[in-house]
Amino acid sequence: MEERLLNLLQKVRDDGDEAARTELNELLRKHPETRAVMASTLVDEQALVSHLRDESIVSILDVKGSGATGQPPKRSAKRLLVWPQQIAAALVAGAIVGLLGVGVVWAVNSPQSQARMLQVENGDFEEFSGPIEIGFPSHFGQWGGNPAEVIEEADGNRMLRFLKTGDVSGGPDDFASNCSAFQLVDLAPLRQQWGMTAPETQVTLNLSARFRRKAAPTDAELPKLTGSCRIYLFNAEPGAIGKGWPRVIHEEGVGYGKKGIKLAPGDEPATVTASCLLESDATVALIVVVAGTRSRAAPIELGGYFVDDVQLTATRQPNLPIHFVK
Repeated sequence: MEERLLNLLQKVRDDGDEAARTELNELLRKHPETRAVMASTLVDEQALVSHLRDESIVSILDVKGSGATGQPPKRSAKRLLVWPQQIAAALVAGAIVGLLGVGVVWAVNSPQSQARMLQVENGDFEEFSGPIEIGFPSHFGQWGGNPAEVIEEADGNRMLRFLKTGDVSGGPDDFASNCSAFQLVDLAPLRQQWGMTAPETQVTLNLSARFRRKAAPTDAELPKLTGSCRIYLFNAEPGAIGKGWPRVIHEEGVGYGKKGIKLAPGDEPATVTASCLLESDATVALIVVVAGTRSRAAPIELGGYFVDDVQLTATRQPNLPIHFVK
């Protein structure tokens, strides 16, 4: 296998052999063991330089590798690469043979996405029973909003029941279309751990919650009642968000995500997930779970709509070590 790959590489590079190019592409696409051989034993500095003789390859392979974790097996003809060189060699090999036709390169053992749960205080509503605080929360880790209460079911599980639509800001011009529960989440620990100042870092926030609807006396008045998750991102002090709500969305908001679902009484519980990109200047996330009427009207009694298992997850996409070679 090793000798075959070397011959194919030499034909592609030195002779421009299209048949060899096609055969090598097929091997790399369809056989992971071929890519492993090329990365770990075949394509090292000496093989690439001697067979490909390309200045751009030499510059890519000029890596000060110090991350080797053990002694490689002895080989008479070639020495193995340390980890950064193995990656670079595999990438260059893929680019040279024209994979996918646009200089996209193979990555061996590509880094995976990373996920981290962010702290949502009492996201499962198991800490207490009774009403949540009326009004907009002013600090991190506290539920607040329109009339809602934590109830306990017969099996001991607790969840939040939406009671009444209302205007959380108390302004006379904002009609009561939703019953919402809010919580402010501090993004500083995440930014410090993951180095959010790097422009190439891409992080997605995912807010999920499980909604449930039971029969209630007001069901006939609420044919379009929906449950939704919403994420608002701000570069602002926590206390200023509630004071400026909802104007602050346009004045200080740097990100937004929403996802909703329509449930009929008696439907199976459903999990809803809203997502948004975490902007580098975002310092506060406002998470909201909502039972909405889709109409701007006077306050309406609810009582049959519930939410549970509120979770906030951050997912960081890997910075792939990709090189483009013309």
